Amino acid sequence: MLLERLSLAGIARVTGVSELWLQRYVNAKYASVPRSVNVSAKKRGA
Repeated sequence: MLLERLSLAGIARVTGVSELWLQRYVNAKYASVPRSVNVSAKKRGA
């Protein structure tokens, strides 16, 4: 992914999709990402 911020309008214009379609696609992808993070404790002193 790019390391810079791009507006949805810019992405829609370059890719040729509508802003509405792109916004719905992004929202669906965002909703499908799990919200919990599994973190393991590190052993200290090693």
